[in-house]
Amino acid sequence: MTVVLTTALGLCFFRCSPASRPNTTTHPDPHPLPQVVQGANLRPVGDTRRGYGTRTARNTMKRLQALGVNTIGVLFNGRMISAESTNVFAPPQHELHAIRRGLNDARSMGFATVLVPHIYIDDGTWRGEITFTNASHEKAWWNSYEAFIETAASTAQSTGTSVLSIGVELKGLSRKSSVRDHIAPVIQRIRSIYKGLLTYSANWDEAEGVQFWDLLDITGVNGYYPLAPTPKLGAQQIAQRLRKLAVQTNRDVLVTEVGYRSSPQSYLRPWEWPDQIANVVDEHAQAEAWSAVLGQWMTTPGIRGVIIWVIPTDPDDPASEPKHGFNPFNKEAETIIKHRFQSGRTRPLPVDQRVETTQPSPAS
Repeated sequence: MTVVLTTALGLCFFRCSPASRPNTTTHPDPHPLPQVVQGANLRPVGDTRRGYGTRTARNTMKRLQALGVNTIGVLFNGRMISAESTNVFAPPQHELHAIRRGLNDARSMGFATVLVPHIYIDDGTWRGEITFTNASHEKAWWNSYEAFIETAASTAQSTGTSVLSIGVELKGLSRKSSVRDHIAPVIQRIRSIYKGLLTYSANWDEAEGVQFWDLLDITGVNGYYPLAPTPKLGAQQIAQRLRKLAVQTNRDVLVTEVGYRSSPQSYLRPWEWPDQIANVVDEHAQAEAWSAVLGQWMTTPGIRGVIIWVIPTDPDDPASEPKHGFNPFNKEAETIIKHRFQSGRTRPLPVDQRVETTQPSPAS
């Protein structure tokens, strides 16, 4: 009997005790989001040998540091089959592994990091057109989206990510009065997993109508505003619009994406992709837009900073993006950005003109 009891206790020790022990998993501490964000979104090239977590990507981040960049955006790309689909698929495991390596590399190099969950739709529909008229379909989509964004939250928490965007340009959903019923529980669930700051990346013509800014820590905007009638005058007008948005939401505004192609008058329709326009190069138009935007937006109370769209992990590879695309490296715009980032606003705004976002606020 004694032998049997001892054996049973031994079996329980080896099989049972791990389950009863507290979870002691530790995660790296994130770098705080700078009071003045000078950021760049880093996009992986198709060759995984030069994507996230590679020497090539790390060398590119070293170049960004020399430019004055202090924050790196990393992309977390989900997909849907069609805009009517109720399933949102997270990145496959090999991509998740690369994303984690990219975030860890950026953090270890001293950058603050932002994880950005784009959704791409197989049939080419823009994610801003996702909407539902059938309540059961909408509920099913939100259930799937919650699982998708939970994966992003777990990735962000395990890598010490500074900021997690809970969505990107979901214009067809974010302005509906009923959206809070769906998104409030999602945000609550995210906060139970991820302890950093939360934002949402609203499209430029969506931001004022988003129904849930009060549940987040930072107001995020993808700032592809047309700069009219000229880049300078347009940038001045948009700076005041963003300042009003900061007052409206009682949050700092972070421009989570903004970019201009090196093509003629790209500042008038900056949302267009290179493959949608003629292959005509105009580096000066891109440089002019960046000079105007950084000169106006980075000095405006309420604007926390900007994150450039976009830097490929291998920006010197001509196959990574066409010459008339968004990448500012090896163009006139690179010099403009470096000058602005290295001589721009370095002191915090007056405390009564901005919202302190060093700690996340609880979801309500």
